[in-house]
Formats: sequence, C-alpha cells, structure tokens
Amino acid sequence: MQKNSLKPSSLAIIASLLAFSPFSLADDKPYTVTDGQALDSATFNGYKLYRNWCARCHGTYAQGMVGPNLADSLNVISKDEFIASVTHGKMGQIGMMPAWESNPQVMEGMDQIYAYLKARADGAIGEVKPSKAK
Repeated sequence: MQKNSLKPSSLAIIASLLAFSPFSLADDKPYTVTDGQALDSATFNGYKLYRNWCARCHGTYAQGMVGPNLADSLNVISKDEFIASVTHGKMGQIGMMPAWESNPQVMEGMDQIYAYLKARADGAIGEVKPSKAK
C-alpha cells in the first residue's frame, strides 16, 4: 500500500498560494460604512483623530493640500508603510512629514486613523463629513 503524503516543499507552495489568494483571511476592510457616510465607532474615532492631527496638511477629507492625497496614497502603500510613515515621519518631494511617535493619541489611534483613510481610499466614503453609525 502506497502512502500519500505531501512533501514539505509542496506544503510551502500551497501555503504561499493561499496567502496571496483572494480568499486570504486578512482583514482588508477594517471599517464599516452604512448609508454612504455612517461609520462604525472605531472608524469614526479615526476620522476625529485624523481631523485633529492630520487634516491641517492632508486636507479635511484626506484629499491633499500641503501633504499628499491620502485617499490616493493608501491604494499604493501598505498598512506597514503607513504606520512607519506616521510613526517615524517621512521626507518627501514637497517637504517633510513630522514623526508622531511621541503623540499618544495618534499612536493609540493608529489603526482607527488607518481604517478611516482606507475607507476613503476604497471609495466607501466620499469627501463628506461622516457620522457615527447607530
């Protein structure tokens, strides 16, 4: 009787394919938007933090001003790159983004800010003042 077993190299290939498949378990939508402008509690808090700390350079709704359009940028950069830029700052073509690592509100709300910006990047919410979903 022949024993059917997968070799370690076969398992590695299968694992790689699953990791990059559309059926990945990664949460690529860290937000919930209803009625085109009502955000879940965490994402709404991210919007408030964004308005308080980020909007002065990146625009009221992340559409860009002195700083780049983050609604577009989050379609290009990864969450890890976003976190690194916010934490450590970044030198760009038009100037420098400051590091926010010493700001506890920004650091503790990083995932929430990302969720709001990801909703903007995905087109789930437009350039509107959102509300908190009930």
